Amino acid sequence: MTIENLDLETRSKIYSYTKKVLRKYQKGITTGKLTANQFAENILSDGSINNILDEKYTSEEEFKDSYINYINTLINIQNDSLSKNKKLQTHNLLSSISQKIKLKNLLNSTGYSLTIPIDYLNSNELDNVIKYIETGSIDLGNERIYNYVNPNTNTH
Repeated sequence: MTIENLDLETRSKIYSYTKKVLRKYQKGITTGKLTANQFAENILSDGSINNILDEKYTSEEEFKDSYINYINTLINIQNDSLSKNKKLQTHNLLSSISQKIKLKNLLNSTGYSLTIPIDYLNSNELDNVIKYIETGSIDLGNERIYNYVNPNTNTH
């Protein structure tokens, strides 16, 4: 079993848990003193992840390898984000009007709704939400998007 093969809800839970741990050690990550292998080993050995995913999967070598790759992906996204935030002004990260219009039309036509205001989404997040609604898939490392979109239960 690999991270990619898990359902989106489980991936989202693993994402949230892993990001929480990574945030604690952000300085060690940015300096390179802590590696994905160390994180994966620590997270898998303390057993906390078994509240999300059965131990029979987390003890598999295939899962451990995919989890190390997943943590590397999250670290790279985090480092890219930190460097971009230092280089760019916030307005460059904001979404374009055409993206917002596309998402609003897509939400109306598909029966989905956002759980957060559309103005809080940057351009990259908007693209990922649109992709999720259109394809039902989320790229590794962008699982937070799963919590931004819900099937619309309001029937007017």
